[in-house]
Amino acid sequence: MAKKKTIYHLTKNIRAVIDAFIMRYSLLPDQAVFNPHIFPWVRELEKNWQAICKEITLVRASNMPSLGEISPDHGRIAADVRWRTFFLEGYGYKRLENRACVPLTASLIDKIPDVCTATFSVLEGGCHIPRHRGMTKGMLTYHLGLCVPQDRTQCWIQIEEGEKLHIHSWSDGSSLLFDDTYSHEVWNNTEEDRYVLLIQVKRPCRWPARLLLNLFFKGVRYSRFVQDIRKNLDRS
Repeated sequence: MAKKKTIYHLTKNIRAVIDAFIMRYSLLPDQAVFNPHIFPWVRELEKNWQAICKEITLVRASNMPSLGEISPDHGRIAADVRWRTFFLEGYGYKRLENRACVPLTASLIDKIPDVCTATFSVLEGGCHIPRHRGMTKGMLTYHLGLCVPQDRTQCWIQIEEGEKLHIHSWSDGSSLLFDDTYSHEVWNNTEEDRYVLLIQVKRPCRWPARLLLNLFFKGVRYSRFVQDIRKNLDRS
């Protein structure tokens, strides 16, 4: 039986063309890691990190679905069921019952322009996410550290930029902003869980790339990739 191709593989050729066009009009350089404070909303999240942490840690990680359960397109990288996720919104769809559990967090996210996705990402102790790349340069990925293992040296993300390796260990209330089309890999080699608020936003671009991005993400919104996640969340 032929293996069903994911959206990553099905859109590979068109994404290369779109990414080249996006970078032609991008307001930011083509690099792996950015100063997160280029976005004004980051400081507001950092200021409220303790309240955000309190909201999500009241939701038991064991009650959150693993990413692999709800998103078949994540394939091999989500095979470890200890990578759990608590969806708040994605591509225009808001998960109202989850947002009701974290009202302050939801209100802060609503103030962020050009949000593509917003989730809490939990790596239980011992979890490993294999090396992979994101779908498009049209998004940047943001992490806010919330509840981080005490031994930070054993919980980190490695982002590859040519011959350079960026190694980032999260800390409570700290931010990371990166382009996830650069190959990256994540480890939690501790017995504690790692919580981050994970937000993806549209890359700042000049017109006409902004128009192309809007059309691209509208297509993603109605893709099987997103619709499968919605159906699986309804069943979880």
